[in-house]
Amino acid sequence: MRAFLVLALAALPHAAQAEDPPLSVDAFEAFVEGRTMDTHDQTGRYGVETFLPGRRAIWRDAERCLEGSWRPQGDQICFDYQGEPFPYCWTYHDRGGYLMAWLDGDRSTQPIMLYPADEVVTCEGYFGV
Repeated sequence: MRAFLVLALAALPHAAQAEDPPLSVDAFEAFVEGRTMDTHDQTGRYGVETFLPGRRAIWRDAERCLEGSWRPQGDQICFDYQGEPFPYCWTYHDRGGYLMAWLDGDRSTQPIMLYPADEVVTCEGYFGV
């Protein structure tokens, strides 16, 4: 009986993931295109991103402003920003009005949350580097 409980508990994270699959590329695109999303982690808001038509995006935080594009890669959405040496890949999950995401789909890490915002992000006039 003890072995059964250990195996059942070990399977829980996998079962939860199966019940909460990442958004499909079409669902992600429908949710974000034409919107700006505030990005929060456990400490609060740390960035904002505008999702433009044609799978383009503009990311802005206190240190930088990056223009790029996004693309599907398996069940992840990967962002390729100009000047960045590697993509940032996430799994996104609909939480009814906002998105929750895990970097590289790794649920052992803390997620981020994306909430709709009213502003539009541009890099015009940005002085940070």
